Amino acid sequence: MDGVLKALTAQVDAHIDALFASLNEQIAIPSVEGTPAPGAPFGSAVAQALEHILGLGAQMGFCVKNHDGYVGTIEWGEGEVLGILSHVDVVPPGDLSAWNSDPFTLTEKDGFLQGRGVADDKGPLLSCLYGMYALKQMGFVPKKQVRVIIGTNEETGWGCMDYYKKHLDPPAYSFSPDGMYTVVNREKGILGADFAKEIEGAGACIQAGEAGNLVPAGAAAWLPCTAAQAQAAVTAYSAPEGMRFTVSEEREGTCIRCKGRNAPSHSPARGVSAIQGLLHVIAGCEGAPGALRDAAGELLGLMGEQPDGAAMGIRCADDVSGELTTNLGMLSLNDGMLTAKLDVRAPVTVSLDDVAAKVKDAFAGQGYHCAGEHLKHPLYVPADSSFIQTLCRVYETVAGEEAVLSAIGGGTYARAFPNCVCFGSVYPKEELTVHSPNERTLRANIIKNTIMYGYAIHELTD
Repeated sequence: MDGVLKALTAQVDAHIDALFASLNEQIAIPSVEGTPAPGAPFGSAVAQALEHILGLGAQMGFCVKNHDGYVGTIEWGEGEVLGILSHVDVVPPGDLSAWNSDPFTLTEKDGFLQGRGVADDKGPLLSCLYGMYALKQMGFVPKKQVRVIIGTNEETGWGCMDYYKKHLDPPAYSFSPDGMYTVVNREKGILGADFAKEIEGAGACIQAGEAGNLVPAGAAAWLPCTAAQAQAAVTAYSAPEGMRFTVSEEREGTCIRCKGRNAPSHSPARGVSAIQGLLHVIAGCEGAPGALRDAAGELLGLMGEQPDGAAMGIRCADDVSGELTTNLGMLSLNDGMLTAKLDVRAPVTVSLDDVAAKVKDAFAGQGYHCAGEHLKHPLYVPADSSFIQTLCRVYETVAGEEAVLSAIGGGTYARAFPNCVCFGSVYPKEELTVHSPNERTLRANIIKNTIMYGYAIHELTD
């Protein structure tokens, strides 16, 4: 172990109790996007989480600034800027019955720390901040500026990054602790689209899904049919493992509830879509309005039984980043208006614009209009970059394992700026629980990440 790494490790050990106390405070803030307010464009809880992190940075002696509630910055040093991109907003906890603890209480069991945001991205953010603080306590003075960029809308729209790009200059190079080790230098393109159409479904209502970037764990429909008709449709459907239904008489009709399993939309095969199950049952329910049954069948036809986009004519793959995936994350029917929120992850070598055009054509063919779309174009940074090579060397030194470059379907802040990559925080073979019930990470890995990020900052700015 070299002298810098030895001294850094000692400083991290000296402040580890403070790090976990800060993590406990941060997890307790349910920073899911909420109602906008002055100074809090994404809700009061997200604003509170941002202020908490900025307060820590100020206590550590860094220069902090809240940029109108959209983004926070914590800066150290002068000169060319190394950016570290993270975020304090989180996805909803989803089905609370699938958790074995309160999602917003940091709990520890068998060496794991659990809570919403502990892995995505509050834990990694605090590891970066405390790693930087450890360097400062060592007496290290960076020859460049380190800028921790704290987003507030990563999970639902990237409005924070839109604001940053309009008002602040991008870093010369950056990394984000919002993915996996070693270095993710390829991220799939992301299409988020909302589709809507009017149908004749008098007395029917649907509420399904928690977020567009989650495989839905819950879905419910209130139909003007008998409980016997609904139960017959449930019985006739061959539900996959991990899916269950309940039928009850409600609202002068019948309520059908479907439970599935959450997963990130970039890995839909890990989840069980409650929307998929509910659509099958609605399509087969004799007492449901005919137009609604037809619409359910049409959506099933558009999505297909596999999340590969084949039914929409967009199935594709490449050797660099893998296969295209699809997820119908949310569905609602209110006052005769059926709306669907679709998420598509496309390989890095495929034109995202072409994929979007085909998707819109497919939905238009079933009478839908596109009520909104958001494209995040893919990220691809060549492996021979000196920046990437430095990160790989840091990883091999701290982790004692060979560095490997990889591709993901998820969208991280790495694609926000040029010359930006994803560096951690999930280790190879580590269980991936982000966006899932019982989100957790090893306590030891949080400590190792703090050393990792501190050492990376040193090597990139010395």
